[in-house]
Amino acid sequence: MQKNLSLIIKANQEFIRHTGEDEVINASILNIFYESISTTYIPLLRMIERLENDNVSFCIGLVLPPILCNLLSDEQIQESYIAWLDKRNELGLKELERNASNPEISALVQANIDENLSVKTDFIEKYNKKLIPVFASYLEKGFIELLGTCGTDIFMPHFADLKEIISAQIECGLHAFRQFFGIVPEGFWLPELGYTPGIERLIKAYGYTYTILDPRSTLLAEKAPSTGIFYPCRTENSLVLFTKSQAVEEELFGEEGLIYHTAYKNQNRDIGYELDVEQLKPLISEGSTRYSTGFKYWNRCFDTEEGCLYNSEEALKQADDDAVLFLKARSETLSKAAELINDKSFVVEVCTFESDTFCQNWYEKILWLEKVIRNAKDFDLNIQTCGKMCDNQFNLEKISPYYSAACGEGYGENLLSSKNCWMMRYIRKTCERMIDLADRFPNDTGLKTRLLNLGAKELMLAQSLRLQKAIDSGNFPLFAERRFKESIAAFTAVFDSLGSNTVSTEWLTTLEARDSIFPWMNYRIFSKKR
Repeated sequence: MQKNLSLIIKANQEFIRHTGEDEVINASILNIFYESISTTYIPLLRMIERLENDNVSFCIGLVLPPILCNLLSDEQIQESYIAWLDKRNELGLKELERNASNPEISALVQANIDENLSVKTDFIEKYNKKLIPVFASYLEKGFIELLGTCGTDIFMPHFADLKEIISAQIECGLHAFRQFFGIVPEGFWLPELGYTPGIERLIKAYGYTYTILDPRSTLLAEKAPSTGIFYPCRTENSLVLFTKSQAVEEELFGEEGLIYHTAYKNQNRDIGYELDVEQLKPLISEGSTRYSTGFKYWNRCFDTEEGCLYNSEEALKQADDDAVLFLKARSETLSKAAELINDKSFVVEVCTFESDTFCQNWYEKILWLEKVIRNAKDFDLNIQTCGKMCDNQFNLEKISPYYSAACGEGYGENLLSSKNCWMMRYIRKTCERMIDLADRFPNDTGLKTRLLNLGAKELMLAQSLRLQKAIDSGNFPLFAERRFKESIAAFTAVFDSLGSNTVSTEWLTTLEARDSIFPWMNYRIFSKKR
């Protein structure tokens, strides 16, 4: 029996206004986004290139949401990213001077400067500043399988009674995928794996073949599948269901998780939080929020008061060892599953990685991932995507999945907590108004169409669960609250303008430029489905 390992990386990205004054106001948020380019997306492309050159057979799953694709394709973002790299290296030169008497730290600073220069060279010369076409090329070659998702990360269970809203989000995401990659994906990624009975009909209606569920949705079904989480099943309308492995999340990110080994770089200790602001110029200006600079000199060992300096060779060796431990555990788990499911041709363990956990907390994650892919065959494991395991979809066992999610305590409670519940009444009212407007103005053109399209975009931006999570967790809550209120205010202005039949073209043009996402938006996707 074939033992399959499905690796899926879900990139998370909130829309960030990046024109004029907003670029300064949102500097700390943009910094996180630019770091993800340097430490995740470009290293991921480099990894795939190395594996391709070495003729390693593999295919991994990737979820690149429309907002991320839009930002990566934005020329202003591309130029700002290059300027950001230059500023980091300016700070690096100051760090070389400051640490001239400490050769060990100076070597770490120089390694960081060299990496920034290497990333900049690749970004400009190898990738022509455009990463999306490079991902598209590896999609065509069969090294990655891209899953579609919603236009923004909406928590679907909150809108189960408003099918027009869910349909609009799915349709928007599908159109974006076609725009950026030219094909229709087979897999659909549920934001936060938020499932509630009934949404499978809407997902299937748009041509998707499969989706991924949280283990609770599968195992707490009225009739749990006899194969558990190690073999796909299906809904009544034959949407194929795969279940993510909870054990993987605990092994990697739990209290005793692999990512916390002492040899790995300490991602929480950065000079951006330790030095005087004057020493951090030109990257961080006085009066600005402090944020990561990338200059991190310490590992996760706390045996001494000062800590221990980071050693890249030790970290690389640890990544090798941890890849072996990970593969050994996967092989043992799947071998046990194969003994219990002896009438199937394969068993599979689905491993999902959220970028904001997997990537921001673990500097060596791509090195580890590459070792996992390279060494999988040694453990009789086949790196395979879910889309390649749907051939028998109409003969799979049928289940009625249970309501569940991959956040909160398993049911998305943190998305409607005492800190952020005030947001829902505005979102719901805006949803109702958008559906009504789409029906009231079915054939309008000119300024009204521009207004309605802007309203549709602002609604989708306000629906993003990333804003709700940020407010609940206290991670950049002021940014999230400001972004949410701006989108709600913009939609309200659109609604009032349509009601009074007056509009400021200057205001409309300015907002269209600031919220440049979804330039092809058609508000009619919110029309009632009859």
